[in-house]
Amino acid sequence: MKIVTLRKINKSPYTYTFHQWKKQLLIIDKVVVLFLFLLLGVFRADYVVIAGYLFLFFYLIITHRTSLFYHLLVSSILALLWMLYAKGEYGYNSTFLTLWGMNVFSLFAWASGLLAVYILFSHYEHLLHTQHMVFRIIIFCLFYWILLISVETVAYYVFHIRNVASAAYSGLPVCQCIHAPRWMQAAYLLMGPLFYVLCYFLRLENPHMLECTNRYISEVKKH
Repeated sequence: MKIVTLRKINKSPYTYTFHQWKKQLLIIDKVVVLFLFLLLGVFRADYVVIAGYLFLFFYLIITHRTSLFYHLLVSSILALLWMLYAKGEYGYNSTFLTLWGMNVFSLFAWASGLLAVYILFSHYEHLLHTQHMVFRIIIFCLFYWILLISVETVAYYVFHIRNVASAAYSGLPVCQCIHAPRWMQAAYLLMGPLFYVLCYFLRLENPHMLECTNRYISEVKKH
């Protein structure tokens, strides 16, 4: 992967080189994520998330970010473990596919959604590199919670995708989304931070940023 020059960041003893298409990828990633999300309101939601998950493999290859396959593996394992534990809590107002008793829509939505949030966040992560890890987790939490609540609200009120299995429970305050037991709401809010922390401790690299040992770098040529 060809990397281009960057800059000294906040007088840090490290410098970074960035993906040569970083600016273009930021725009494309936002468009792709938004487009796939809007498709939930047009086509059957379980088919959309399955197609979106499979599309990720092609998309990451053509954008030269195959290192994100490791992040996808982590998000997929988390989604699978969650659905194995909470599969009895899901039952939608539409007929969705099931796999071993698990709702396929929720399974693939979690796997794809966690990765999508990380991809968007990773474009800005270099701004936080000099900050303590706890601070970075807090910022990621805010980023994740805003996206989570926005997506859940639109899906519930606009696309009418509703989990009737837990409809008797009240939703989160203000937005009145994520109608579920409190423990399940807490799990939703913690799933993103858990994914981010796991990627950090597994040392999975940010595909848009490479840390270098030299303080200044003029260019890194393709090897």
